[in-house]
Amino acid sequence: MPKEMAEITAKFCGTVNLIFDALASAYTQLYKMNWVPQQNWMYSGGDWTVMISGTRGVFVEKSKADLKKLFTALGIC
Repeated sequence: MPKEMAEITAKFCGTVNLIFDALASAYTQLYKMNWVPQQNWMYSGGDWTVMISGTRGVFVEKSKADLKKLFTALGIC
């Protein structure tokens, strides 16, 4: 991944993490449901899938992705 793309990707993932942290905290407080701490998240759209778990993540073309293997590699399953 080129340096510029890696920098934008890191900002993107950091922003999504912050949003999910805020949502999880709000749901935990408002509805007394435990949603924290955040463990992982996944997005799939267009030709790409993104999976983030803690400080590790994978960006992969959907047509080439084996989600079960990726879940296992990231420790999600």
